[in-house]
Amino acid sequence: MEIMIGKDYKLTSDTLNVILNKRYDQKDKEGNVNGEAFKIIGYYSTIHSACNALIEKEIKDSDVISLDGLKKHVAGVKEQIFEALKSVKPIK
Repeated sequence: MEIMIGKDYKLTSDTLNVILNKRYDQKDKEGNVNGEAFKIIGYYSTIHSACNALIEKEIKDSDVISLDGLKKHVAGVKEQIFEALKSVKPIK
């Protein structure tokens, strides 16, 4: 499984976990950006728990200064998650 959430996050999986990954810039020894890659943020038992963790991470990392701003930020993250999950086909 590989589901992109927005441009900076993706969900992947192994046989036991759903894995939340975040995009980062790869740099060479001199500090020059030479590509992009993903690093693992965490392992979760369900897609639901991975998405909740993403929302929590975005809340903690946000620099908003009001509850209204935080509400809009969280709504944007949730919209990215909903859009990403639309591409998942149900198992028949």
